[in-house]
Amino acid sequence: MDSAAFLAKVAEVLDYDGEIVRGQKLEDIDMWDSLGILSIVELLEELGAEVDIDTINDLKTTDELIALAGEAVSG
Repeated sequence: MDSAAFLAKVAEVLDYDGEIVRGQKLEDIDMWDSLGILSIVELLEELGAEVDIDTINDLKTTDELIALAGEAVSG
């Protein structure tokens, strides 16, 4: 999965109507709340990335989220 497909999946998981792009601030995504973060943790675990809630809470941008996803997301 490339980064664009990953971000599209993030938007789907968050039930976000807009497009999520590289470099976007997570705080600007309306659905980036406690429930949304739990959904992202589940998505990352499905992709094989080990994460904890504190790490997710510290993220600032979609690029940091992509980096956290690691090998599951390339490109």
